[in-house]
Amino acid sequence: MFTFIESIEDLAFLNEELLLKPYVGVDTEFRRTTKDNMRLALLQINDAEEIYLVDTVLIDNPKDHCSFLFSDSVTKIFHSCKEDIEAVYSWTGKKMVNLFDTQLAEAFLNGHYSIGYQGLVEEKIGVTVDKGETRSNWIRRPLTDSQLNYAASDVDFLIELFIQQKQALTASNKLEWHNEELDFLSLRIFSPIEHDEDINTGLTKAEEKNLLNKFNDIVLHVAELQEINPTMFFSKKSQKDFLRLAITEGFEKASSEITTWRSQLIVEPLGSLLRDY
Repeated sequence: MFTFIESIEDLAFLNEELLLKPYVGVDTEFRRTTKDNMRLALLQINDAEEIYLVDTVLIDNPKDHCSFLFSDSVTKIFHSCKEDIEAVYSWTGKKMVNLFDTQLAEAFLNGHYSIGYQGLVEEKIGVTVDKGETRSNWIRRPLTDSQLNYAASDVDFLIELFIQQKQALTASNKLEWHNEELDFLSLRIFSPIEHDEDINTGLTKAEEKNLLNKFNDIVLHVAELQEINPTMFFSKKSQKDFLRLAITEGFEKASSEITTWRSQLIVEPLGSLLRDY
């Protein structure tokens, strides 16, 4: 069951209630035609008591009546939040804060790097979630009952996952890593860094390949010790970008473009590896 919010007055009332909550599960449905052309179609919210579906097509301008999304006191729980962050920004013109990402948290807990919401719910809670309306037209009105039920199910288990994962992250001293990673992700969404693919390191292809293999061995070893997903920790592309920047501009410069927790884990082994370059 859910409550459908389709007027600015109802949204304003809901916002005041949500500002009092410690956390809410959130998801979005949107239409994206290009990288920079995105329109939010639906905002789904679970406050642990009820699920709300906010029609962001009918409420084209939320004004200040969704401030819970930008409140430091309300944790917004998403699954794979990157496009959700962009979708909310397309509707409000504001950047969200105080986020939790169940997909990212799973990677910090040594789970699959890019597991879907349905897969995570099935694995951790034992419930099968409907996937039928994934590629629906969310802009067209009216939305069907099937679309609305699907949208509601996408936030149904976020809080349960959050409670489990936050406890595990806290116990393993990784909650700050998770939070830093999300802050960094948000920064890079709105201020992306472009890396030069043709950068000249002065190394031969064989030398660079040898270094990358040794770097990858370091990543796998550290990830195993810390019990985190190695691809989330340092993907092959990230390794290559980091290595090239470290060789040409120094380890300190390269480290300034990654998270602090990630840099701290590799500074000693990688620093030793790069000492001769």
